[in-house]
Amino acid sequence: MNKAQYDICVVGGGSGGFGAACAAARLGANVLLVEAGPGLGGTRTRSGVNNYEPVAGATGLPQEIYERLREIPDAVTLQRPWAKYHPERPWGWTKPSEQTDYRLSLSRRSGVPIVFEPDTLNRVMQEMLKEAGCSTELQTRFTEVNEDRSKIQSIVVDGPDGSKTIEANLFIDATADINLARAAGCRTAIGVEAHELYNEPSAPEQPELVLNNASLCYRIAPLKAGESTQIQPKPNKVDLEDIHPVTSIRTYPNGDLNMNPLHMMSGVEAYNLGKSAYEEAEKRIYAHWHVLQTRYDFDRWRLVWISPALGVRETHRLIGQYVLQEQDLEDGLEKQRHPDVIAFADHALDFHGSRPSRELTNGPYGIPFRCLLSREMDNLLVACRGASFSSIAASSCRLSRTMMVLGQAAGTAAALFGEQIQQYDAQRLRAHLRQQGVALALSDGYLEAFPSLTPLQTPRW
Repeated sequence: MNKAQYDICVVGGGSGGFGAACAAARLGANVLLVEAGPGLGGTRTRSGVNNYEPVAGATGLPQEIYERLREIPDAVTLQRPWAKYHPERPWGWTKPSEQTDYRLSLSRRSGVPIVFEPDTLNRVMQEMLKEAGCSTELQTRFTEVNEDRSKIQSIVVDGPDGSKTIEANLFIDATADINLARAAGCRTAIGVEAHELYNEPSAPEQPELVLNNASLCYRIAPLKAGESTQIQPKPNKVDLEDIHPVTSIRTYPNGDLNMNPLHMMSGVEAYNLGKSAYEEAEKRIYAHWHVLQTRYDFDRWRLVWISPALGVRETHRLIGQYVLQEQDLEDGLEKQRHPDVIAFADHALDFHGSRPSRELTNGPYGIPFRCLLSREMDNLLVACRGASFSSIAASSCRLSRTMMVLGQAAGTAAALFGEQIQQYDAQRLRAHLRQQGVALALSDGYLEAFPSLTPLQTPRW
């Protein structure tokens, strides 16, 4: 079997994996990124969630990507809220804004989402990794881990040219389902923890296997003048009364619509169905589109694309050196006392119907670097939605741009401290992140802290 040696190996090319690989390579580390799919971006490309939700703290690499996309025609747009959810109109809909100031997106409360062309995003991410000197192997899947006590020695990957052993000083798991950390024997959690574990106010008395809903996104395009209506046939074995039409609608730069059906499949159902979840979700997508066309005036649109992967929001999570909890979210950044905060966010506790959701009350909260460190493996970091968060905390901080910033922190720390990662210097790490444009204070990455910037107005209806 072939072997290869690197300073850092990143497994998974979604937002967190990209952030980690790009940051580490830019600091001179010899980095390999392996990704099972044919491109980068993860949920933002293959799963069809082709937008970045408004969230505080999403500077650094996410902002650089936006500015690069702006240079490409019809690649990206800030969105203005246009329609709110309503019982007679079950969707929230945003449309392109003439504004281009990235800072307008840096707030859950008064920010705006960013919508992009997924193929263009993938291309820009690959170009950035190439410029940084990072080696990238696509369609290459992690299959095996070899560890010795508290250190991962190597992993085996399977790609187009067969199997290969990858040796590295440090490994970063960005596989979303933390496949590497689980295979290495790290402690993990799934579902909602009981109240007694972390004393979270919203936690149930007993642990529950309740997971954030899954989505299968699709794209529709307007019919041209004179083009005949194309009503989606009602699929067999799907009861239309079971279809919930609640949809998050974003408008692509070219006028097409991205449709994200929020209540299509529970997370537990997707988890239990496994590989067959996509097939079941696809049936429901056709039914969902049929309902919108026949009941909600979408008859002058046509279905043009369904994402090739199911959008999963929650599965396994690391139990790391620190577990981010509901109390952290409610304290807010200014009340937290963590010396190693490397990112902040302000998204709601959002379960998409699987549990009650609610907004935060004290503004953005910080995420400590210790959430990325495992307890068992000295040379493993986790930089994805499966990092060390409680289920309640994960419902807020899982957004892609937040994960990219966490990845940027993980890659920066890996390059700075190498095999001494467990003895990291938090002040040095934070200083480097600031140099890279990562906001660590509200005045650098929170829309409400920019007195000269007026938020976009929300719709009247």
